[in-house]
Amino acid sequence: MSFVKSINKDNLRIARENIGLNSLVASKKISRAKKDLISEWENGDSLPTWSNVSKLSKLYNVPELLFFSQEIIKKNKAIPDYRVGIDQKNDEKVKKLINLVVTRQKWLEKFLKSEGSSKNKLQGTGRGISTPKQLADFIADKLDINIEKIKNIANRKDALKYLIQKAEDQCIFVGKTISYHMLKTEDLRGLFISNDYCPFIILNRRDSLSAQIFSFIHEIAHFFRCSDAVSNSLDFRSTNRAVNPEEIFCNKVAAELLLPENQFTKMSYNKSDIDDISETYKVSKIFIFYRLKELGKIRREIQFDLEKDIERETQENIRIKAEKDGENKGKNYINSMRDSNRHLFNRVISKSYLENKIGYVEASNLLHFSPEKE
Repeated sequence: MSFVKSINKDNLRIARENIGLNSLVASKKISRAKKDLISEWENGDSLPTWSNVSKLSKLYNVPELLFFSQEIIKKNKAIPDYRVGIDQKNDEKVKKLINLVVTRQKWLEKFLKSEGSSKNKLQGTGRGISTPKQLADFIADKLDINIEKIKNIANRKDALKYLIQKAEDQCIFVGKTISYHMLKTEDLRGLFISNDYCPFIILNRRDSLSAQIFSFIHEIAHFFRCSDAVSNSLDFRSTNRAVNPEEIFCNKVAAELLLPENQFTKMSYNKSDIDDISETYKVSKIFIFYRLKELGKIRREIQFDLEKDIERETQENIRIKAEKDGENKGKNYINSMRDSNRHLFNRVISKSYLENKIGYVEASNLLHFSPEKE
């Protein structure tokens, strides 16, 4: 058994804290010993073996060299958690995802600065806008999002691609969770982490495409307000006091942008209308129901039964999607990772590798697949 000669105790602690683990839980993940080994290492009472260091590197998602570097790593900034009804047991998974995004941001910021890139000029530019309608119009203008274009796109998958491309054109990095993140939609639907050079939006791949479209515009609203957030609510009704006001505001922005009031001229709408609207605007039926109800476009006597019918249909669609995702799990890892990283991140890393600015190992670690497969 070979022990290391010395170790950076601060970096050991900060790397652990960045993924939200206490020392005893982390110790149990890398060792069968009942005592808190990691606390001993962080306090300088003992030293880990090289095997322990390798396990910690994988657990904390950091290079082994950081544990021996004299440079103290930065503690991740706190991201406001606006989720409701969450399972505390899954917080570790969310914090691990946040740590992955922040790690990528640190690398990208350093690289983009070295390339002479300028700061993102749009981030925070909607901070002073006071109403959801005004911010929705501002976003549509700045990102060149055309609701008529969305209506004419054949399917939800391509509509989401259209919206993401508009964001990536403005150097907003977008990613998706992947199966190994093991995050349910209740755990997380969307995430926004600001950065002067590389702001990041993450969507939950396990969510329906309709919900991903809504969540994406919600996170774009956070980007324009420069308000970091972990989110899981699609509710834009002000009556729901369980949802943070910032979340309600950003959800209302999504409602205004994706279903503009001026598009709905009928006095009242029924289930058949909602089905047609869902196909045309690429958003979920339950979202449309709440939007039309908010606009006073659904008769009071049919609201209760209609809401229950749509909720049952929505749950069934989620179940069917989960079954399909399970069948496709692991079928093509590289394609899944490409889609998870999205185009802008893949392009930056691959271009850097092809221009010999970074090596093969570094590029592979960032992409989570070989850069020669890109």
